[in-house]
Amino acid sequence: MRRDPPRRPVKQRIIWAPVASALVLVGPAVLAVVTGQVFLFPSLGPTAVMLAHEPQHHSSRPYAVLVSHAVGFLAASVSVAIFGVAFAPSVFETHTVSLARACAAVLALALAVFLEVVLHAEHPPAAATTLLVALGSFQPTLYSAFLIMSGVVVVLAIGEPLRRVRLKLEARLDDPDASSQIV
Repeated sequence: MRRDPPRRPVKQRIIWAPVASALVLVGPAVLAVVTGQVFLFPSLGPTAVMLAHEPQHHSSRPYAVLVSHAVGFLAASVSVAIFGVAFAPSVFETHTVSLARACAAVLALALAVFLEVVLHAEHPPAAATTLLVALGSFQPTLYSAFLIMSGVVVVLAIGEPLRRVRLKLEARLDDPDASSQIV
């Protein structure tokens, strides 16, 4: 079983975590405003926070982030197809959840988590991506996959360097000689 290092005291995270989280979301936010496309969506927020709060955690590594969001999209796409709601209106439009949508969401989440574990790509925030597709906010199309994965890549392009800086700073706090190590 993997064990993560203990968390730093609040005073060492109180500035870093909110600032880093916000900075990570600037990229997809600007891209969304400039293009008029949905490159900013709810599951990117928890991903940004995970990168800022828990940079040492396995779930914050780029592989886990990329694979889990992709797997979530695929699992939900298969599930909504199985239950015949792939192109039905979103639950956020209808304000109701049909039995088929509910079953698709449950199957999608179970399938996504199973695949994340098999692929060693656990990243809990990606469950929100799974539900966004399963509940109809994104349709199971290549274009939606492009929007989702583009948003994830932009978050990682900003978040991964910040994650590494934070890890180096923490290494310095623990051992001044360890600051030259790259995680």
